[in-house]
Amino acid sequence: MKDYEAMCIFKPQLDEEKLDNEINAVEKTIKTQGKGNVTFDNWGKRTLAYPIKKFNEGIYVNYQFTALPLSITKIKAAVKHRTNILRLIIFTKGRSK
Repeated sequence: MKDYEAMCIFKPQLDEEKLDNEINAVEKTIKTQGKGNVTFDNWGKRTLAYPIKKFNEGIYVNYQFTALPLSITKIKAAVKHRTNILRLIIFTKGRSK
């Protein structure tokens, strides 16, 4: 198992309830596919560096989790069809020297 970090950007117009549902759905997908622990931190609404799908703002949520490397493609495939997500980027957490 490796440590990963995922940055998920949601559409800015989501209300609190819909945003919570989306955050929990992504968390559940990561838990199901990754079989590890998941924590997340909602960074709130921020201006995007460049427009994504005609949006200039997005709600950033950072997930930290452990998973097998083979499960990352399954996580991406399961999450990419969610219409309220503008972007999902998954990083391997680097080791400090």
